[in-house]
Amino acid sequence: MTDRRIVAAAIVLSVVVAGCGDSPPPAESPARDQEARTPNLAAAVTSSDVGGPVQIEMQNVRLHMGDGIVLDVRALRGEMVSTVRGRPPVFDDPGSYTLRLFQADVAMDMTSLSNLMNRHVFAGKDPPLTDIEMEIDEGRLKQKAKLHKGVVLPISMVATVSATRDGRLHLKTEKVSTLGIPTKGLLDLFGIELADLVKLKAQRGVEILDNDIVLAPGRLLPPPEMDGHLARVEIAGNRLHQIFSSGRAAPPLARPDADVPNYVYFSGSVLRFGKLTMTGADLRLIDSDPDDPFDFFPARYQQQLIAGYSRNTPQGGLKTYMPDFNDLPRVRELKPR
Repeated sequence: MTDRRIVAAAIVLSVVVAGCGDSPPPAESPARDQEARTPNLAAAVTSSDVGGPVQIEMQNVRLHMGDGIVLDVRALRGEMVSTVRGRPPVFDDPGSYTLRLFQADVAMDMTSLSNLMNRHVFAGKDPPLTDIEMEIDEGRLKQKAKLHKGVVLPISMVATVSATRDGRLHLKTEKVSTLGIPTKGLLDLFGIELADLVKLKAQRGVEILDNDIVLAPGRLLPPPEMDGHLARVEIAGNRLHQIFSSGRAAPPLARPDADVPNYVYFSGSVLRFGKLTMTGADLRLIDSDPDDPFDFFPARYQQQLIAGYSRNTPQGGLKTYMPDFNDLPRVRELKPR
């Protein structure tokens, strides 16, 4: 295994997780323990009630994948496909569904990408890479880190990114150095193997061709797994920008309040959300402040829910108005007690 292949594998992880990110599932999903039954949101759900996937649409959302890790979603249209036959998707449990994309326009800045690498991809006991910093270097993706193998070695690597014709991510390693010196033979001297850097349990969807790596972006991600065709990827400013397009037409959505600019919308089939079960899902999470993107933290959405308010629609749907997550301290101060 050449040194460039080894280091390219590390960059692969940073690019892959940028596509969708990972949000660790809660220890217990409240929706699995209890269902609140109200006139508009409640129904006894049997396996025969669970029809097709739940349709989902996002627009202008800053989606928090974890502390310091934000995915900017300009637009996303997809569907939540349950991973358990006969059971609906559970929003609180990212392992309960796969996110199948029709189209998506998403981006992640280098700060979020660095945090994602350090806190998730290479987190845990004795990680092979630490102090990872992601940067943009003349339109290419650059990664600096400390490599641990007996001794600590500072390494840096540069790669270009592109999309393949079949919708996968193409990573081409152009430059690798350790201590500022080209690494030819140095990593082999310390007996470093590919497995030392790749800590994922399974390496599905990865193909190594000489100094290039080709992979399916969503298949290496923790739940929820993302299923999408990558049409274009580019470095835009300080962001890794990705466009997904399946080539398939998404089912039409009859959204209420079509003029609302920032939202997350769920439609059709059965959806569990917190303690609620909604049959014929018609649930819209709306940004209370439309002047900037909807700052939404799924793992902590209850805090935003409590700080906001909800309204039932004549059709039996629900509109929930939420403040931005990053505005919660100010909202709490202003809210009367």
